[in-house]
Amino acid sequence: MEEKLNKLAKMIIKNNEYTTLATSDSNGAPWVSILAYSYDTDWNLYFVSIPKSKHGQQLERKRMVACSIFDSRQDWGKGVGLQIEAKCKIISENEFKHVSKVYFERKYPYGKVEPDTKKFFKKSLSDKNSLYKFYKIEPKAVWMNNPYSKTDVRVKIDLFN
Repeated sequence: MEEKLNKLAKMIIKNNEYTTLATSDSNGAPWVSILAYSYDTDWNLYFVSIPKSKHGQQLERKRMVACSIFDSRQDWGKGVGLQIEAKCKIISENEFKHVSKVYFERKYPYGKVEPDTKKFFKKSLSDKNSLYKFYKIEPKAVWMNNPYSKTDVRVKIDLFN
């Protein structure tokens, strides 16, 4: 069963394109952001955002985040998705080439990235003074409701199996 759930979790990451990222301010007040993501072979998620955004400012102070990935078109009562506990940060210069390749070579399952949009972000992100930055979500724990259980049971997933 564990192998089946791990495979399903990987398919959820591969077959979706948005994550909902939860951050909080210094007082613990929550904030959520919907972000297009890409992923690498280590199941790290990457997104582009503006450090001056609300979640960007919160990430400067608190790197621990939670995020979820799910397909909102699932039948009511049959939905399955991932809940992820993670660390999030702006990527380092050393990671830029890898992340840029991962991000811009992804084939998004539901919508395409217009060539002009892709060109704009590729050029913008390569400028150190850009308004936009790449962020990395590094999963520490992944959970999923078990769709094969008769009751609503949350199980921990190992993406590396």
